[in-house]
Amino acid sequence: MESKIKAPTKNESRIIKFMILLGIFSIIYFLQFFFHPEHIGNPYLYALLSISILYSLVKKLYMWYNYSNISVPESSGKVPALKVDILTTYFPGEPYQMTITTLEAINQITYPHTTYLCDEANDPYLRNFCEENGIIHVTRDNRIDAKAGNINNALKKYATGDICVVLDPDHIPEPNFLDPILPHFEDPEIGFVQIVQSYYNIKETLVARGAAEQTFQFYGPMMMTLNSYGAVNAIGANCVFRRTALDSIGGHAPGLCEDMHTAMLLYAKNWKAVYLPEVLAKGLAPSNLTNFFKQQLKWSRGTFDLLVKVYPKIFSKLTGRQKIHFGILPLHYLGGVISLINFLIPALSLFFATTPWKGNIIDFAFVLIPVAASSVLIRTFIQKWVIEKKERGFHIIGGLLHINTWWIYIVGLAYTLINKNVPYLPTPKENEWNTNYKIIIPNAIIGIISITAIIYGLQKDLTPFSIVMAGFAFFNALIMAFGIYLANKVTNQNRILRSNLAFSKISSLWSFKHAFYKGANSTFMVTRAIALPLLLVLLIFSMNFKNMNDLARWENVSVPQHTPLSGKYLGIFHPYQETGLSDIQEITFIENQQDVNFNIVSLYLAWNRQSIESFPHDLMTDIFEKDAIPIITWEPWTAELATQDSEPELREGRKSFKHIANGTYDNYIRDFIQILKSYDQPIFLRYAHEFDNPQYPWSAVGGNTPEEFIAAWKHVHELIKAEGANKIIMVWNPWKAHNMAGYYPGDDYVDWIGITLLNYDALNSDGQYHPFKDLYKPFSDEFFWFTRKPVMLAEFGSLKIKDRQEEWLLDAMTSINREFDEIAAIVMFNSAYDKNIPENDWYDQRYLDWTTGSMKEISTRFNPNPPRNGNILKQLTLENPATNPISQFDIKGVHYKKGKDWKNNYYVLTREELQNDLETIKASGLNTIQFKGSDIYDYNIRSISEDVGLQLIYEFDIDASRNYLGNNKKIQKLAKQIINKTERFKDDKNLIAYSFKFNLEQQYVKPLLFAQRTAYLNWLNSLITEIKKIDPIRSIVIEVPLNNETMDLIQQMHNSFPVDSYGLIMVENNMEQLYEVMRYSAKAGIDVFVSDIEPKVLLQNAASFKNDNFILSNWQNERYSNWLNYDGLVDFNGNRKQELRAVKTLLTGLSPEEKMAEVRILKPAVPLTPNSSLEYSAAIRAGGQWLTAAKHVQDFSFDWSLVKNDLYGNPLALKNLGSGNTIKVTIPRDYENYELIVTAKRKGLNYSTSNRSLLHTKLEE
Repeated sequence: MESKIKAPTKNESRIIKFMILLGIFSIIYFLQFFFHPEHIGNPYLYALLSISILYSLVKKLYMWYNYSNISVPESSGKVPALKVDILTTYFPGEPYQMTITTLEAINQITYPHTTYLCDEANDPYLRNFCEENGIIHVTRDNRIDAKAGNINNALKKYATGDICVVLDPDHIPEPNFLDPILPHFEDPEIGFVQIVQSYYNIKETLVARGAAEQTFQFYGPMMMTLNSYGAVNAIGANCVFRRTALDSIGGHAPGLCEDMHTAMLLYAKNWKAVYLPEVLAKGLAPSNLTNFFKQQLKWSRGTFDLLVKVYPKIFSKLTGRQKIHFGILPLHYLGGVISLINFLIPALSLFFATTPWKGNIIDFAFVLIPVAASSVLIRTFIQKWVIEKKERGFHIIGGLLHINTWWIYIVGLAYTLINKNVPYLPTPKENEWNTNYKIIIPNAIIGIISITAIIYGLQKDLTPFSIVMAGFAFFNALIMAFGIYLANKVTNQNRILRSNLAFSKISSLWSFKHAFYKGANSTFMVTRAIALPLLLVLLIFSMNFKNMNDLARWENVSVPQHTPLSGKYLGIFHPYQETGLSDIQEITFIENQQDVNFNIVSLYLAWNRQSIESFPHDLMTDIFEKDAIPIITWEPWTAELATQDSEPELREGRKSFKHIANGTYDNYIRDFIQILKSYDQPIFLRYAHEFDNPQYPWSAVGGNTPEEFIAAWKHVHELIKAEGANKIIMVWNPWKAHNMAGYYPGDDYVDWIGITLLNYDALNSDGQYHPFKDLYKPFSDEFFWFTRKPVMLAEFGSLKIKDRQEEWLLDAMTSINREFDEIAAIVMFNSAYDKNIPENDWYDQRYLDWTTGSMKEISTRFNPNPPRNGNILKQLTLENPATNPISQFDIKGVHYKKGKDWKNNYYVLTREELQNDLETIKASGLNTIQFKGSDIYDYNIRSISEDVGLQLIYEFDIDASRNYLGNNKKIQKLAKQIINKTERFKDDKNLIAYSFKFNLEQQYVKPLLFAQRTAYLNWLNSLITEIKKIDPIRSIVIEVPLNNETMDLIQQMHNSFPVDSYGLIMVENNMEQLYEVMRYSAKAGIDVFVSDIEPKVLLQNAASFKNDNFILSNWQNERYSNWLNYDGLVDFNGNRKQELRAVKTLLTGLSPEEKMAEVRILKPAVPLTPNSSLEYSAAIRAGGQWLTAAKHVQDFSFDWSLVKNDLYGNPLALKNLGSGNTIKVTIPRDYENYELIVTAKRKGLNYSTSNRSLLHTKLEE
């Protein structure tokens, strides 16, 4: 039973201290994050949470403080000749056998001593036992000072020894009990020696186990450190006192915690103490909840009493370490108040639909990991110094028991505050297994409150934050349920498994248990060995990831990369002679011979009358019949269209692009476009290819400029739109990478990028062989700066010379697959009739031969996956015609997007915030919100919008990037989810419509777009038909972008689609197009309305919308982890913009508040240099002149923010800089990509105005 614990080595002591320092650093790091003002949710709950966290961290620090200086006392080993008195007590009702067993064990102690039984009952049985066993029986006629008075009675009247041992009647000493203790009394300054308090009934019940677990760390490393601090606690169960020390304080101190009281008084008299970490006696731990609660009430009341009444009186007489110990130790019992706070926080959050903290949960995890790791790993490392190996572990039962004792600790605190006494509580009675079930009422109440809060709270507010709070509340309820279980299942000896399982099963379980404990011990040893490096790694890992997370929101914010899907295509140009037309029969032969399939067939047509009059209709038909797509290289040899009376420039083919842009060739262009349109099939149009190639007159050789090219390109594009040839796919094809960006007309005018990539091998201009990568990479590098369009190698091949063709082609395929995934189409230039032979002095053939036999290998490596072609809606049949047009409702609405993508969204959409937003929307004259479905926020949006009195258009959240081709299980699952939602929503009174977006052009590139549209609409047709069966009352709305295709799409869908209304998404101020669609729809009897319009466009055309339905783009500016926008009626901080003020005036007709003054940013009149700090000022326009904000600072408040943009000016991230009429800005390195926002708000007004400006002044400014 003797402990063999040794003090830590110097290296172990250094490790302990260093780990504690890391833990302290982790706590500081956590607190710095937690207490950031922007994380404050509900201020009252935040205050409670702060109290709970601070208490827990202080408690942790106190434990680490008591781990930092472990020591084991040394002695000479000589047992001095001291007269010893050993005293134990008896209180009426305690079991005889327990007392007798202890007395018998005391008599077995080998060192000479006198035994005393201090009998409060003067019990005849015990008196007789004492007489028979040479024990002095002591009694008294009063019970003053309870146990202390009982002991002191014996000390004053009978005991005369040098040493006084006080044993509780349930603690059984070892025969050598005094041998290791007495040598320490050689030092005359030692007033008492304390040994380990251990228990022999730990396995009796879970309560006994939990009660013992709460002492393991205290009697191990903590008391061993207190030994170093000179602040050892005296424990009444088995403490050994010097009699002169006790006499110096008037004997054993009275009170509920008489042992702690005694120690405090002895220290005040300058006595010292020793803690001996050896198990020399074992006693009984409380075996049921009633007895445990009695014990804890006694200790909590007693320690609080000492803190309030004794500690202040002796404070000046204690050492610094003793002041810390006796001042903090009683605060352990404040855990009851903290537990109550922890119970209330989630319950109140659920009841009131709020949250105490609203920071980023991922960041919270990163800063919490070091604290948690420090706690676990320090505890693991320090457990080498617990008294016995079996005491190692996380002591979960002890922790749960402690939490369940919360109300007892509160009662102890309350009794202290009102100075109410707690009666003396004896040790547990024999066979006292029954529990007083009244003691579980407080825990049952907390459990019921927690469960009620979950049910009520989630019905009222279903958000990620309420779900988290519900998780905490449920955890609290489980803890309370465990406490109730402890009150009922008092014994572990239920033998349920042994009574119902076969012996083989029992043996297997025993084997598993043995293996588990063996594995746990091995894990402990390994963890302990690597505790310090593991803590360092976790700390560095967490801080690094937190830092990376922070940088990802600002310095290293990732630019959103969205690349629409295009499919992959393999094409061919294979003429049958010296012509620009491919030979379909030859192509079919190559496909059969080389086991390959071509998805694109190339042909070349010049600008001349023959291209109209002799258009290759048969070839086009053959191409479509083989389910391929033609690519027409349309060469503007404009001189061939000139007439005799044309001006010289036209006859010479000069300035082609200037004349194209001026409309000179519009009739020809329209005729050609109409031919292509007539096929109603996708057609690639490679117009004016290689515009920078001096071999062509449409290059600079012909007097053409990049500006003229761009103007001509846009003009042709507009003509294609005007003619409704929506299946034409525009391919922009430069010749060289150099300066090609100067010719780029913009993504709105280009569908694909074409590249001429031909390997001339030894016929290259430098006579050298160049691999594919060297030829293509200059293009790829340049594309990065101006476009993400898919790339087509519109002429791809390698000359059949020097036997290197196949090697070059296959190497090219390897490079494409590894490095250039933007290449989505390859058109093999498989001509044997190319007369464009570079200048050389050795090639003597008439033609260049590009034909290859490597088609199969190229196809296998490139792996084309083209969609099947199809006309939009060709398979649809109208089953359920439109019956509920949305025009029956008056709609003045706004999109509410704050619940979108909640994981990356900066807004915390609590019920309170949602309620405030919707009430403000209603007060602004708007009567409808459109909300994109979210499983997280659906419930709140539906219930609150109905309470507020807003109409709701529910937009189903459909990922447009899904593959709608084929039998896709994901879209089938999505359809079921939508049907299920319809079933749930159909009884909502304020729900007026279901909405579906038709915007696949953001996700797909032509021609894949056409096939996906067809598949999507077929899927949507069957889905809407099912919805109408479930909910025939609601309008079904399809929203389409307002562009040149809108009328054609609406017409086709209207004739074969069960849609009630069409919403028009206005992506720009294209009012003429809107009027055109409106006029057409009115004539055709199609119900349309504007379902997405920016506030500024609405206000610019207010007269047109006053009596029409419309939905504004956004309620509040959107802000996500790596992008944001400014299209809301409310800014990022919740300030109402001037646009909202104007909308309210438009809709309500009420007189507006005083108009807000304009605000501008005054920039510093110096050149910007990175890392310098410059001051920017706000200016206000008042009385027709601009004045600095300093003159108006009494009337206005100014808030400043910095916005980081990408290279194209798209906003990525926002940082709040502060408030004031001026602001200091540290200039970023790439300051050209930053903007400053100032928001001004006049006191007393509800609206704000803002200005956004680049940090620097552009030259043109």
